[in-house]
Amino acid sequence: MKNKVDVAVIGAGFAGSILSAALAKSGLRVALIDSTHHPRFAIGESSTPLADMILRRLGKNHQLPYLELLATWSSWQSQFPEIACGRKRGFSYYQHQRNQGFSEQTMGQSSLLVAASANDDVADTHWYRAEVDQFLFQRAVDLGVKELLGHRVVQIEKEMSDTFTLRSVCTSGEATLQSDWIVDASGTASVSAKLLAATDLTHTVRTKTRTTYGHYRGVGSWSQKLKELGHDVGKNPFDSDDAAQHHLLKSGWLWMLRFNNEITSVGRTEWIEPEPLKQTGHGNSPNITKPQSLPHDLHDYPSLAALMATASLCGPAQGVRSTGRLQRLFAPLLSQRHLMLPTAAMTLDPLHSTGIAHALAGVDRLLDIILLKKGATEQSQAVQQYETSFFQESQLLDELVSTAYLTMEDFERFTAACMLYFAGAICCEERYQQGQNPTHLWNADDRQFVEFAKQACIALRQPNNDYQSLISEGLAPWNTAGLMDPKVQNRYAYTATK
Repeated sequence: MKNKVDVAVIGAGFAGSILSAALAKSGLRVALIDSTHHPRFAIGESSTPLADMILRRLGKNHQLPYLELLATWSSWQSQFPEIACGRKRGFSYYQHQRNQGFSEQTMGQSSLLVAASANDDVADTHWYRAEVDQFLFQRAVDLGVKELLGHRVVQIEKEMSDTFTLRSVCTSGEATLQSDWIVDASGTASVSAKLLAATDLTHTVRTKTRTTYGHYRGVGSWSQKLKELGHDVGKNPFDSDDAAQHHLLKSGWLWMLRFNNEITSVGRTEWIEPEPLKQTGHGNSPNITKPQSLPHDLHDYPSLAALMATASLCGPAQGVRSTGRLQRLFAPLLSQRHLMLPTAAMTLDPLHSTGIAHALAGVDRLLDIILLKKGATEQSQAVQQYETSFFQESQLLDELVSTAYLTMEDFERFTAACMLYFAGAICCEERYQQGQNPTHLWNADDRQFVEFAKQACIALRQPNNDYQSLISEGLAPWNTAGLMDPKVQNRYAYTATK
């Protein structure tokens, strides 16, 4: 039956393609369905130590060695120099004041650098998604995955035999596909949730942001600008351009991710207050009267305006993209054999670069569910654990990210909020290092850590209280990286994984 497969994967981004390749490698019949074609514009994303650890794990466990080679800057450059990416040594944050050049009287007063790797060879990467996604898609096809690009799924029905029928439309007509499993890897499109009118849980999310973004050529060097402004960069653990660069502004921040093809991903994310959920439709786009700030319109931040003075937009072709409210949330479990990857079930925010790791962890978990032969009860428990992990991770991230935004104009409080995230991430990285396979990312399965993080966030959101001692002392059981140490002046060279 040429229209019958074992697994139908909706969405041919990096996660859907990796999942499809691993399933095909195991001998399953897989169809990969997407409404668009490759190459296509996708905003650049930043990898992290957690993401790279899971990528290596997927490569080893499923005999996909090319995934291991994409896990560090040096192996990527030596094996796949034709695929553009950027070198990422860590995270850098700089707080700017309106109508003033960037300045700080003492190191760390308005800046924070957190290293993710010890040197350039083992650095993480920024993914130039148009080329990375196309490469991973082609590898899946080479392994025998049936590709249905240009097919928009318009109907999903569950049959009495516990199989699914998917109907899609394309320029040449309609197609029908039967499958035992469906995995939704469609990202922000949330194809399955919308087709099946799944309950929209976005109103439960505390984080409330929107963004504008694009790819630019000719963006100036922030490292060079710091030198011109007289700042001592010699004590930095890495070049601040080799980082997920965060420039904190009034009510939001600007990101810059630099690729090695002279393109820079630039986006501006702002805090908003959305209108109540509408009774129909999904996406919860708010009715915003204030015009959205463009990523290159930085006239009131002179140091950043100088970086963009020679920049020109080069993607997407239609111009800068703007969103309504970014956040959306659905339950990832649509039935026992119809599941959504975390990044299809939720969009939170780009602040801590969690998207790639969350997507890859979902791929890893779903492969275990689909490929390991389990009895009905055991499989049901595994699927329920998948959903439980997703919600607990998402709730922790939402607490940490929303608190970071609400404290963003007070740099000391914002830095403390970031330390909570980094502590959870580093603890999780260390567990992977020890050979464990955590059921949750970011230490979200440690009840004591989660409860402490919640109490710390409450303290941070309340003005005029002593949060420093509360957080520095309370964080001690998980603080293997020496976070919250005033002696290092917000320059952290620790790395858990490399």
